[in-house]
Amino acid sequence: MPEIDGLRLVAVGSVVLYHLHGYLPNGGVNIPFHAAIAHGYRGVNLFYVISGFILGMPFALQHLTGAPPVSLRAYFVRRLTRLEPPYILNLLLCSALMVVGQDANVFALLPHLGASILYLHNVIYGVQSTINPVAWTLEIEVQFYCLMPLFALFYLVRSKTVRRTVLTVSILLAGAAQTWMWDGPPRAKLSIIYAVQFFVAGLLLADLYIEDWHQRPEPSWRWDLVSCACWPLLFLMPDRAGWVFFPYLILLVYVSAFRGVIFRSIFRNSFVTAVGGMCYTIYLIHYQLIPLVLKQAASAGSRIGWVVPVPAQVLTYFLGLAVVSCICFLAIERPCMKKDWPRRLANRAASLLGRQAVPAR
Repeated sequence: MPEIDGLRLVAVGSVVLYHLHGYLPNGGVNIPFHAAIAHGYRGVNLFYVISGFILGMPFALQHLTGAPPVSLRAYFVRRLTRLEPPYILNLLLCSALMVVGQDANVFALLPHLGASILYLHNVIYGVQSTINPVAWTLEIEVQFYCLMPLFALFYLVRSKTVRRTVLTVSILLAGAAQTWMWDGPPRAKLSIIYAVQFFVAGLLLADLYIEDWHQRPEPSWRWDLVSCACWPLLFLMPDRAGWVFFPYLILLVYVSAFRGVIFRSIFRNSFVTAVGGMCYTIYLIHYQLIPLVLKQAASAGSRIGWVVPVPAQVLTYFLGLAVVSCICFLAIERPCMKKDWPRRLANRAASLLGRQAVPAR
């Protein structure tokens, strides 16, 4: 779905800008659109809704249209083969950089590395991963992946009205409870407990897509107006006051991406979808590159007696991020997007060793 890849670009772009502006002079307060960029961490919530939509689709198809049942074995194997290799390699590389570049103690890092690989750092330590801080959101994603077969029970409700009412009310209740427990314990805030409504919003979006849009209705300019109104609100509303409404705002802008005229065209643009398709790689590597690239840019400027202006630093960073992301995506993530890559790899190893190829299943 090109629209989803386009929306992924907005999600990862907002997170990258949020982390980058914190490294700029005065916290980036002088840059344009500072107020919106300062709320760029909400891109994480955009990702949660996308995950709920993508993973909810096959279960919704099964229960709402009578499609073949989802194989839970294939579902979990696919999660492992698609996501684990880039993630583990990234953690190992980050650990190596910490040891070489920051003189970190190997033995002190090992427990954190093990906890991060197993997606348990949030639970065990109650803080973001020491190895790669942005991995905290991936641990919440994995909790949802494991619970998705249970979330799929929503789709067993046969009445469309009742089912959607239950989903909508669940989103509201979860947000209201979190607002009431706003200063909850760190381990709870770093878990699906404080994110569940966004995944449920994705399930509701999948319901709408399958039940109402299977005929792909004509785009409407009215949804473009909805986008124009809701995107700014999404990044400008205050946290606590707007928390309950964020999932519904995301739902509206996502529906607009499918149903609008202009915004649908934007999110289906080939360049936008190509970059959005690399969001997992970009997300994994962007944070470590910020101090590295900015430090190198400042060092190069000082050698020639020139203070590198902020726009040049930002441009240098994005150029570096683009190059490194493309290399990592093509070398690591893209091969893992092929469902049969483990068999291909096993066959290649077998051919090198002169053994029989592994049959396809």
